Amino acid sequence: MTAIIKRELVSFFKNPIGWFVIAIYTFLSAILFTLFVIWQNTSYLGDYFGFWLFFVDMIVVGILSMRFFSEEKKNKTDQLLLTSPISLYQLVLGKFFGALIIFLTCTCVNFVYVLIIDIFGTVDYGCLLTNLIGTVLVLSSMIAIGLFVSALTESTIAAAAATIAILFFMFVIDFFAMFFPTWLADILMHGNIYAQFDDFTNGILNLPPVVYYLSVTVIFLFLAVRMIERRRWS
Repeated sequence: MTAIIKRELVSFFKNPIGWFVIAIYTFLSAILFTLFVIWQNTSYLGDYFGFWLFFVDMIVVGILSMRFFSEEKKNKTDQLLLTSPISLYQLVLGKFFGALIIFLTCTCVNFVYVLIIDIFGTVDYGCLLTNLIGTVLVLSSMIAIGLFVSALTESTIAAAAATIAILFFMFVIDFFAMFFPTWLADILMHGNIYAQFDDFTNGILNLPPVVYYLSVTVIFLFLAVRMIERRRWS
């Protein structure tokens, strides 16, 4: 698994798209930090880590999903991975942790923003900690979904579009829930991937959101393994 993680990191940072992804995240997050912290003359980070940064995360995960398995299929390098002396779980987890490390590298720019606040104001480190924990959890679930989608197709564009579409649907699922019977609407509303993040933005660390994100991560990683296994024997 370590070899897969190293392979993902080397491939990402040797490829111009890797630096493009980092640049996109830095540019968009800087705009959001300016709008919700500097212009509001506040040190509160909940609004910055909330709604709009969620969209940035969805876009970046969508771009990363192009590389997971779709690009491997397109370049015909997936057969090398499938015949390598590692289990499918190690392969998928290697891809997963590689992508998570890459994304966390992108989010390191947030520490620059924290430093700016610390110079000119007071940082609420409790709120910052819960937001960082929530960010890692939600990124894990998003990446797992992207891995599953990428395992379904060899089209990199389709993988990115489908990943963003699924994440967006989970973002606005409350709207569609109102058209279903009450019992089904209650179930669907629990699937709102953003609603689970509210506690973290408010500086609250609760067990249910943690369990939700971990469950989504595990389920979609398992589904990704099943799809890769199906391709191996097809």
